[in-house]
Amino acid sequence: MNDRRRTGATVAPPMAERFGFDPTHGYTLGGLLEVGTPEEPRDFDAFWAGIAAEADAIELAIGVGAWSPLPDAPGVEVADLQFRSLDGLWIGGWVTRPRGGAAPARGFVVGHGYGGRDAPDVSDIPADAVAVFPVARGLPTRSEVEGVGGETGLHHVLWGIRSPREYSHIGSVVDTWISARVLRMLFPGLGAPVYIGGSFGGGIGTLALAFGDRFSAGVLEVPSFGNHPLRVAVRSTGSAGVVREYLVEHPEAMETLRYADAATAALRVSAPVLVLPALADPSVPPQGQFAVANALGGPTWVHVLPHGHCAGGDGCDASGREDAVAGFLADFARV
Repeated sequence: MNDRRRTGATVAPPMAERFGFDPTHGYTLGGLLEVGTPEEPRDFDAFWAGIAAEADAIELAIGVGAWSPLPDAPGVEVADLQFRSLDGLWIGGWVTRPRGGAAPARGFVVGHGYGGRDAPDVSDIPADAVAVFPVARGLPTRSEVEGVGGETGLHHVLWGIRSPREYSHIGSVVDTWISARVLRMLFPGLGAPVYIGGSFGGGIGTLALAFGDRFSAGVLEVPSFGNHPLRVAVRSTGSAGVVREYLVEHPEAMETLRYADAATAALRVSAPVLVLPALADPSVPPQGQFAVANALGGPTWVHVLPHGHCAGGDGCDASGREDAVAGFLADFARV
């Protein structure tokens, strides 16, 4: 793979009628490839160095349940997982391994979208690999926090937003880092795992990849939280829309968001990455996704999707997504 390779879609399908607004926000592929990063805080690296030091100082405490066959995944076993993370919160999730007791060839940490998860999905995980599927703090179904999420709770994207150190996304990155430590503790001898995540998990994963050597490679699909000023300037159905409304009365919150900007973090990513941004997306504005893709600092394969968060139905097309992920993991993410 060259230092930067691009494949995939070049034109977005017409989707304005489906969503009630134009989810391209007027951008063509050419315009998206020119999107840059926002101005960053002068102490951005120092801030994250402090967070990393806090994360590394956490005494690892884990709980693993009984192993059992994973439904609909022949050859895979699963166990419930809990571990302690930043500020003493217990994070829940699952760990999977190949059946039969063979030593795993490599490891993965798999993120998720803003809906959380209620089970592991091993569709992207090679048969010879082990994986941890954490649920980020405050999200269902394994890491819920009272007062966060649900119909009456504070939206996760606003949790702690008055302070960079207290912001939910900062803690979610630490949860991801600790997941990598947990995996290597459970399976000694593994190298640094590969990270896979989309949407919320794509943005958090970018931040997690940016600092240290906890991950050897990454797959970031329709990554969120890139270039916050551009994200909140347009209509969307995702978390950016919630933040956009909040900023009307609390413009000072943008200062916190600057420390959790995935595009700013992407400049620090040196590991090989497959990034799959979308030309049209009602939930995560494409300009934010491409801000991440354009800024990635290491060997990068950009596979462009025609749309993201399409949720099935007419016009929804994976457009080579599975082949791109499998090809990247087979050829460029060996550990």
